[in-house]
Amino acid sequence: MPTEAQIREAVEGYVDSFNKQDREKFAGLFAENVVHYEPVGSTPNRGRDAVLGFFDGLFDVIDRVEFELKDLIVTGDEAAFVFGITAYKKDGGVVRETGIDTFKVDDAGLVTEAKGYHDAAHTQVTEA
Repeated sequence: MPTEAQIREAVEGYVDSFNKQDREKFAGLFAENVVHYEPVGSTPNRGRDAVLGFFDGLFDVIDRVEFELKDLIVTGDEAAFVFGITAYKKDGGVVRETGIDTFKVDDAGLVTEAKGYHDAAHTQVTEA
């Protein structure tokens, strides 16, 4: 089982990788066989390459992100965290969102499952 410190490092690394647009750091957080639901209910991204495709697709339309970790709870080999994101789109629009993500982490400290929970009630979009 991963340590609490490993799980916290995975979550904090995730937040940091978005804020710095650090693709290499982002990739290093995930196990090769990761399953990523973004959001829950959608077709999952399966495997590290698919999750990288999500990251790349996001930054195709987003200029920069301010990702704030608001609360983090670690239990067993999982984490649940509340976040706030402000995403500045390349077209000048802005998306503000509050949500919850969950991670399952392996013994090596790599994320094997990630789930994103967010909805229209917690998303505000300002067009350019």
